[in-house]
Amino acid sequence: MNQTMKVGLVLSGGGAIGAYQVGVVRALAESGTEVHSIAGASIGALNGAILSSSSSLEQGAARMGEIWHHLGTNEVLKVNKSAYLRLLTQFGLSMGLSPFLSKSGTLIGALMSGLGMRSLSALQEDESLLSDQPLIELMNRFLDPDALASGTPLYTSLYPTEGGLSDIIKCALAEFGVGKTQDSEFQHIQTLPQAIQREALLASAALPLLFQSRDINGKRYSDGGMGGWATLQGNTPVTPLVATGCNMVIVTHLSDGSLWDRHHFPDTTILEIRPQSSLRRNEGVFGGMKDLLGFTAENIDSWIGQGYRDTFAVMERIKAPLQARQALNTSVSTLENSESHNAHSSAQLQNSMARLK
Repeated sequence: MNQTMKVGLVLSGGGAIGAYQVGVVRALAESGTEVHSIAGASIGALNGAILSSSSSLEQGAARMGEIWHHLGTNEVLKVNKSAYLRLLTQFGLSMGLSPFLSKSGTLIGALMSGLGMRSLSALQEDESLLSDQPLIELMNRFLDPDALASGTPLYTSLYPTEGGLSDIIKCALAEFGVGKTQDSEFQHIQTLPQAIQREALLASAALPLLFQSRDINGKRYSDGGMGGWATLQGNTPVTPLVATGCNMVIVTHLSDGSLWDRHHFPDTTILEIRPQSSLRRNEGVFGGMKDLLGFTAENIDSWIGQGYRDTFAVMERIKAPLQARQALNTSVSTLENSESHNAHSSAQLQNSMARLK
């Protein structure tokens, strides 16, 4: 009768907008929420690793805030110059466009246009436009591998890549409903050898062509958010949490009007943290890509605040039902303890009566 509540937290992918999840975790911590398992995709996997390796949600929120402050005040996107120059040559551009090196959002947006897609063939097999060295250095500085290995169970979403260009084409076709991507695979981080755990996290965040895919146990993986594109199966990794017994799952969304549907999990209580106002910070054709790579202090602070407010708005709506359920569970537990005590007392009385005979 008294079912224990096991809570899972899903941290979806969305590049720099992942700062929103700092505010979400802060609000959850302040509301007294307890999280038993975490699943993340892309930037959500990296946020999840920090949270998993923390002793509490409060500490996790503080550490995430520290890291995102670092992201907003330091260079985290470093161009792979050899690949960049090859693309410039393919575009037929001059070196006079070198200021684009500091405006990678605009450049990447151009790469995703029709002209850019044709020119991406200039990249060699598994070559990336951006270096992941700043991200590796960030993980070395902020992520304790021993704490992660013994931390809250963490599942990450990984996409079995067919090559960066092929992956992007499949995503584009799926977006227009004329094709589909493979499903993402889910990996329990703590079951991997410690030396491979970081590789799995880097793989989940490896946006195709922008970052290098990674080898996990002889198989190459890229950004986990690409899997099951039509249903956001990979970018909203609820499945591994439900499979491991979570009966309540908190889902964070990093896109306006996400099409993910909770009804795919009818036997699980789903609490969605959806943006109450637009997450867009840049307009125009390349606005989405600028947001994705917009690691600026202004954007990050703005998204953190929005995540905090949105989460508290949701928690306020469910406070009364949660309190009622908690009170019911407490009453049931008290009743069961009382019945157990009465049964024990009855047994003692029977033993005493037997000795008097």
